[in-house]
Amino acid sequence: MRIALFLPHLGVTGGLGVHCRAVVAALLEVGPDLRLTVFAPRDPTPLFPLAGRDDTHPALLHDSRVTFVPLDWPADANLADPPDDILREPLSRHPADVLLCSYYVGMERPPCPQAVVFHDAGFLEYPQVFGATAERRRAGVARTKLDRLVCVSADGRDRVCRLLPFDPARTAVVWHALTDSAELRAAAATFAGELWPGGDTLADWGRYIFSPVGAATGFNRVRKNVPAGVRAVRRLAQPGVKLIVASTGTLTERMLADLLPAEEVGQMVGGAWRSTDGAVVVLPNLDRVPFLAAMAHAAAVLYPTRYEGFGLPAIEAMALGVPLVAGNATSLPEVVGDAGRLVPPDDVDAFAAALREVMADPGEWVRRGRERATLFTPERMGRELRAVLEGLGERGA
Repeated sequence: MRIALFLPHLGVTGGLGVHCRAVVAALLEVGPDLRLTVFAPRDPTPLFPLAGRDDTHPALLHDSRVTFVPLDWPADANLADPPDDILREPLSRHPADVLLCSYYVGMERPPCPQAVVFHDAGFLEYPQVFGATAERRRAGVARTKLDRLVCVSADGRDRVCRLLPFDPARTAVVWHALTDSAELRAAAATFAGELWPGGDTLADWGRYIFSPVGAATGFNRVRKNVPAGVRAVRRLAQPGVKLIVASTGTLTERMLADLLPAEEVGQMVGGAWRSTDGAVVVLPNLDRVPFLAAMAHAAAVLYPTRYEGFGLPAIEAMALGVPLVAGNATSLPEVVGDAGRLVPPDDVDAFAAALREVMADPGEWVRRGRERATLFTPERMGRELRAVLEGLGERGA
């Protein structure tokens, strides 16, 4: 079976980049007979100028079953529009039985059956936050030939089908997978170097709580609810314990305003924002392995998010054996189960109490998390995704 994959976020940090890499790795895990053609930007920098880089995918592209077709992205192209002008000619040279587009919008006139991945329903539920992008993406989806819609959680599927609307019978839920096991092992080992050029080492922080943030858009930053997490750590009042906030974007004044309570005072020092008392540090872009290393050596992971389509940092924390405290909202109960302490997202005192609990006796939370993480394997993701694509291919034939 010949599968074409349109993966515009391949090579950038954050959940969307990890998802693109996971799609390739998962299908290779279950597909000795599959042939994958990966269409992705030659250089993702113009598309995602504020995002970090994730260079852990090249080995996948060198697999004999993979053909990588680098795309030179047109200056006026927009990810909210159907990519017909971008994909038409490359697909004519590399025909496929089925096409998977990884980011909300697919081709208007695909040359084969097509599935499109929806990561959440944010642009449908909060169009005022997304501004013109929400309407443009909705128009792009309306033009897309949606043979099958793939969602990364059941909660996200239900929201999308209600708001788009879309027939649930033509959807599939395929959870994320943890496909970078080598990187996870490297992160769990001793990481002694600088986390970013000229920056800190893990030894500089002592005991710390780690808060991961996906910061591609303003809406993503706001929904991560980091100011509540900062206030919770302040109320924790444990001397010497720092809060390390790891973003996936360039630290700008706008970003810092979204990530910090108004009462926090500090400045940029050594490439990171640091509160005056040193208790709160907001990191610049980290590559994938340093990011995982910073998470792996934390006393707890704090993920106070209000809204997620899936919540990738939750399963990363569980796999790394770090106690997890997260917001009890949208997809997180589905993904985390009873393997983390889930707290109402706007209850700062409850977050502080949950952190105090898991840090005082982490053993049971570590055990539960590692057990839960075994659900998110490449084999499981690949098997489910392959079933979706094979069903499309059979109908197309």
